[in-house]
Amino acid sequence: MTHTTETTQHNVYVIELDKEVLKFDEFIKANPQYKQGMPCLYVGETRHTPQKRFNYHLVGYKTHEFVRRYARRLAPEYYASIKPVDSDHARIEEQKLADQLRALGYAVWQHENALNSESMRKKPRYVGQYDWHHHFAGA
Repeated sequence: MTHTTETTQHNVYVIELDKEVLKFDEFIKANPQYKQGMPCLYVGETRHTPQKRFNYHLVGYKTHEFVRRYARRLAPEYYASIKPVDSDHARIEEQKLADQLRALGYAVWQHENALNSESMRKKPRYVGQYDWHHHFAGA
């Protein structure tokens, strides 16, 4: 019997966040280079399609509250040129894109920020059916 290993391709994706997220000190501290008026973004990588992962963010599945509460739209104009790659390379591409956007003055939130986040250390609260304001984007 032969054993084969399937390579899972990962996608880098970007979500535009509402500028209301700028009211949080934690978000501002993560973005000292932010230029007033520039977009606020979340940059991530996933084994799912960007659209599927975006929908997961909206319902609170494996997401930071900044993304769940302030996600406005999937923003493919930032990541469309990045081809799916293995997970190790996707992490590198995610970081590279986030660094490039920060250098241009964007405010960027990432998984790394979320891991070190004060709000992630608190006990997660239940997201009830009336607690979120997003509608799913089209498939």
